[in-house]
Amino acid sequence: MKRFITEYQVTPGEYPWVVAIFKKGEYLAGGSLIAPGVVLTAAHRVKFELKDDIVVRAGEWDFNSNTEGFQFEERQVEKIVWHERFDFQSGSNNLALLFLKSKFQLKEHIRTICLPTPKTSFEGQRCIVAGWGKTNITDPEDSTVLNKITLPIINRNKCEQQLKLTKLGWSYQLPQGMICAGGELNQDACIGDGGSPLFCSIGDRDKDIYMQVGIVNWGISCGLENVPATYTDVAMFREWIDENLLDFNYN
Repeated sequence: MKRFITEYQVTPGEYPWVVAIFKKGEYLAGGSLIAPGVVLTAAHRVKFELKDDIVVRAGEWDFNSNTEGFQFEERQVEKIVWHERFDFQSGSNNLALLFLKSKFQLKEHIRTICLPTPKTSFEGQRCIVAGWGKTNITDPEDSTVLNKITLPIINRNKCEQQLKLTKLGWSYQLPQGMICAGGELNQDACIGDGGSPLFCSIGDRDKDIYMQVGIVNWGISCGLENVPATYTDVAMFREWIDENLLDFNYN
């Protein structure tokens, strides 16, 4: 995410479903808690990893500090399941589930997020991405504090037309199962945010109830005007997610 001032920092515990995924003690990716024992993330971040190398941390805010007033918790991974048709080149079907060895106990700063039903659209709405990625493409390192940015969800046709004007060229086609957000100068997810959730407030009455609509997939640089970034469309994969949750529970 682009960050220049602290207005972009999340307050501790503000988005309690955002989790950090670590590999051998190093930050690897963002993710979201969709059930007490299940994390949703991007396949491109975890497909080639060994489950024994991965730890999920919930209730985290600042990697370098313990002043939050609450403790983060960690769980090991029992199983990694990525979409069988995930394509690295195009970013299509870019999602994965991490099944944890033991569930998180839900509390004030560790909670799950709702998922949309198939065919739900949030086009035109401004939604939030939260993650620990770089605050700027030129930054040498990822952020240590959880940051957020508010972005518009862009119409798919408009997004495809805007992406055709980039190095992707006129023949570019946005794969099914992807949505776009952003395209505003210096406002974007960035390197290190892969797997992090894009979530929308679900109504006027319940501004504090959110639904996860996307997973950070890929973008061209970060924060370029009229160049939206792509996200895995969670609504389109809701059935795949549910089926895999059922399988795991049954086993």
